[in-house]
Amino acid sequence: MAAHPAPTPEPVPAPEVPLLAVFAGLIVIAVVAIGLVIAVPTTLTLIAAIGTVIAFAILVTWMLARMIGPEG
Repeated sequence: MAAHPAPTPEPVPAPEVPLLAVFAGLIVIAVVAIGLVIAVPTTLTLIAAIGTVIAFAILVTWMLARMIGPEG
């Protein structure tokens, strides 16, 4: 009796962007900006921290929208 051939494994799609590395980098940048606000409270560091948080929110929303795809 001949043995059955092994089933071919289904390919796992690789993510387009290494999400963990992107999130980790953004979190480090945000923590540094917020730490600067605490260490050197100036208007410039406050603007940098708020800008970092806004950019982080925009990037996360954009990445999730690409992963979910268009509705309908």
